[in-house]
Amino acid sequence: MPTIKSHDLPANTLRQQRFKCQFTPLLFSLAVASALALSLAPSAALAASGRIAAVTASPSPAVAGQPVQVTVTAEGEAPSRCGLRVEFGDGNKQHIKINDTHDHFPVTVTNTFANPGTYTIKAEGKKVTTHFGCMGEATVNLVVEAAVKKEVAALCPAGYTLTSKPDRLGAYRCKAGKGAKAPDTPINCPSPLVAYQSKTTVGCQAAKVKK
Repeated sequence: MPTIKSHDLPANTLRQQRFKCQFTPLLFSLAVASALALSLAPSAALAASGRIAAVTASPSPAVAGQPVQVTVTAEGEAPSRCGLRVEFGDGNKQHIKINDTHDHFPVTVTNTFANPGTYTIKAEGKKVTTHFGCMGEATVNLVVEAAVKKEVAALCPAGYTLTSKPDRLGAYRCKAGKGAKAPDTPINCPSPLVAYQSKTTVGCQAAKVKK
């Protein structure tokens, strides 16, 4: 059987063969890209279903050394699966994976600012492991005031003595002496402190933040 060489083939046949050789890899690349896009589409759609609306801080203003609650809310249909990063402006930051079973909007995290100043707290979408970043971002400025130490020895009830120096927030304890009568009403503590009282001790302490 005679061998057919390429220059013996009609021009149309040669063009068809060349086109087929060039087109086959293109079809394969398109198929791979389409499959990848379809696999990522559900996660991307969940991340884009809503946007970060606002970020708030409480208390505001705050006091250095006092825990501050930062809450991030969403607008529209809140995303059920996405990544969130909260930067507190003092070098601390926290990454959160939004999902249906654990963390979801509104998200509340806690940070303690060691020094007074004005801090910009920022919440933005960032990819966290397999979670695509939430859409949008929001910021809020928080003023943190210096803790003022006050003379508190005179605030101890009659028969009570100060057991330790006030801390940076002004918290203190007074211990009852022999025969001392417990006060009828709680001690009046300056904000952000709250009154503390046991059988033998009274004083002012930092308020506990509910999680």
